Amino acid sequence: MIERLAITTHSMVYTKKESKKRNFMIINNNRLIRLYTFLQYFYGITALVIGVDKFFYCIVDWNIFVGPWVYIYLPPLLSSNIVPLVGIIEIAAGILVLSTWVEYGSYIVAAWIGVIIINLCTIGGMYDIILRDIAIAVGYITLGVLTPIQKESQNTLR
Repeated sequence: MIERLAITTHSMVYTKKESKKRNFMIINNNRLIRLYTFLQYFYGITALVIGVDKFFYCIVDWNIFVGPWVYIYLPPLLSSNIVPLVGIIEIAAGILVLSTWVEYGSYIVAAWIGVIIINLCTIGGMYDIILRDIAIAVGYITLGVLTPIQKESQNTLR
């Protein structure tokens, strides 16, 4: 079986014939699609599961991750319901990542994780979780960067 190849540099995609004149990186399109699909489903479902768990507390008691400033600066009605509100945001973000708006959803989730990291810094002592969240945010950014490359690769091979 001959696998289809996409030749790409930066955000430009060329056919194999065009690439002979230039120095390009060859990307195996089947592998690119598998990687992209795996990342999309993994990160989308992860955001959904974590968002839904904000209502059931099966994974962890999410209240321990709420910074003290939330209770000081937000109105009581909002601060007492902050975890379910965060869950709604994470569910919506997961749906975006699983939809055709993967690129936007990925960047939104990465930004949201940035807000979570800032919140964790206000709690103190959660440096392992902060580092883990930084790594997760990099994964979402990677998915966002990979999205236009994957789309251009598919369009070139049609």
